[in-house]
Amino acid sequence: MNRVRKRFWAVMLAAMLLLGGAAAESGTADGWQFDERGWLTGENPGDAYLREDAEEGIWEYSTADLSIRVKRYRDTKTVKKVSKIIEYCIAEVYASETNPLFSIMTPASKKKPAGYNKLKPEKLVAQNPVMLAMSDDYYGHRMQTKANGSASWPIGIIIRNGETLATTTRNSTKKRYFPPLDTLAVYGDGSMKTFVCDELKAEEYEEQGATQVFAFGPWLIRNGEINEAEAGPDSKYYAYNDPRAAIGMIEPFHYILITVKGEPKSKYSGVHMSWVAEKLKELGCVEALNLDGGGTACMIFNGKTIICGRNEVRPLGSMIAFGKISE
Repeated sequence: MNRVRKRFWAVMLAAMLLLGGAAAESGTADGWQFDERGWLTGENPGDAYLREDAEEGIWEYSTADLSIRVKRYRDTKTVKKVSKIIEYCIAEVYASETNPLFSIMTPASKKKPAGYNKLKPEKLVAQNPVMLAMSDDYYGHRMQTKANGSASWPIGIIIRNGETLATTTRNSTKKRYFPPLDTLAVYGDGSMKTFVCDELKAEEYEEQGATQVFAFGPWLIRNGEINEAEAGPDSKYYAYNDPRAAIGMIEPFHYILITVKGEPKSKYSGVHMSWVAEKLKELGCVEALNLDGGGTACMIFNGKTIICGRNEVRPLGSMIAFGKISE
């Protein structure tokens, strides 16, 4: 990375984080100047601003066309008369056409597509250096289990970095198994849109210009409305506390990513899917998809894991990424 300098603010500019629900405001800190999106503007000490404060639970990164603000939260709740912690990280990202959301994957081989093979998340990021990476729909696992005969589930419609990797999905008229393989498509204009699993075919996503299609689900928010049947407060659809991961869009190029810890269960409670949907709606998301949780859920900032769903993180074949780091 060119001329990245680590600096810690004496006083955090709370207005730089949307995470409380208020719009970000332009400001300065220790010689750095930011616009309302958190992008660098004006004269600055370097090309990229970087802050890492694990003790305070704050991680920040800004360039002239990308800003990432991650904050860790800890709440408490009583479960069967036992006090437990809800720990989660929320990342607010202002991306751009020149610095968009993309995917990192294990490389393709002659017989297997990119993302089929798996690596520990930190190793995957080390081989594909990025500033922020989060677990996704774990499609490589479905490919592997189907190939070796240990599971017969469809893979879902999968597009990564403009390349279609899988086209089979579930039938929405039948029982909704988990994961239902609902999708979230990301387009070149920075917009995101959720769909029921078989609402569109792979070629229709291609025709629409989707650069990424994630398949897991259920969809959490669509056109500003929560999926009450499967992610509402009264839903019985897999309604249990668990580590979670999800991604949503407030507006094109403006995203929220969330990862919730759930282990050890003696200390952390995890959350219901409805909690995630309500949190994303509260933060302004109009489209959002539930991603694979449990031991898949993790978030990595500048090569280091800052939160994971369980103590033992699964090897992954692909991750959602922002901020490619130059060698």
